[in-house]
Amino acid sequence: MMFEEFLDLIERLRKLVSDYRVDLEKSEALTRYCLVDPFLRAWGWNPENPSHVRPEFATEAGRPDYALLIDNKPVIYVGVKALGKQEKIEQYINYCITTGVPYLITTDDVKWEVYDTHIPKPLPEKKITEWDIINDDPAEIIRKAFVIWRHNRRMLEAAVPLTLQHSRMIAEGIKAEGVPLVNVKVEPGRKPPYTKLIFPDNRSYDIRHWRDVFVAAAAWLIDSGKISKRDMPIKPERGRVRRMVNDKPVHEDGSKFRDPKRVGEYYVETNISSERAIKWAIMLLDKFGVDSSKVLLKA
Repeated sequence: MMFEEFLDLIERLRKLVSDYRVDLEKSEALTRYCLVDPFLRAWGWNPENPSHVRPEFATEAGRPDYALLIDNKPVIYVGVKALGKQEKIEQYINYCITTGVPYLITTDDVKWEVYDTHIPKPLPEKKITEWDIINDDPAEIIRKAFVIWRHNRRMLEAAVPLTLQHSRMIAEGIKAEGVPLVNVKVEPGRKPPYTKLIFPDNRSYDIRHWRDVFVAAAAWLIDSGKISKRDMPIKPERGRVRRMVNDKPVHEDGSKFRDPKRVGEYYVETNISSERAIKWAIMLLDKFGVDSSKVLLKA
């Protein structure tokens, strides 16, 4: 892109933000379509070309908003929020580390941040650069945004993944901090001696009661995009009437969930015993291809 064309793009983006700020603050989809896609296109990532950009890219760890590809391999994940909102950076860093993707971009289109996810340093030190579409000088934006240029292969090939030893140290450290869900022993009538349920991508959910373990398993699967509308309803393996998760709080016979818990756009039945909470959590994770031995309960 010529310098003059980039100046025009910046001016158009700034005008869109000025004219439609209220709408952009309400809609991540509008932000992506009107603001993010044109900026990525300017730096060689054509959203209409699947060999360049894959939206809602499915991975074992979760579903990034975009994957930017070179030679059919993702090299950058992009997390997008509506204007003025902030992405969960730790969650995306975990996506990158789990799937071996070296770089992360987070943006609401006004503020852009780029991270080298495999640097074994604290999160703030992983940030390579950042720019602000509204407040930064356009020439400065060009200088900084050059790092995400698709043809800047030197930068993209320079990523050094975690060494095998470092990866093992992380895995062993996590393993030492919790009890695998499959090994948990329930003591009926007593509250769990755990406060967190930790999943393979290191996301954690608070635990106060045994039923929270099942709710957390369902919430993580939903948040990760592993459970969708087409999976509804979800029932126990031998259940004929009861439903574990449904898009409405009713069982097959029309009876209502006795103690429904709303998780996103779905409902989870929590009127279950402590033993069944663990059993259903393991059953649900197994159903969607997640190894329950890698899900940990932490005191």
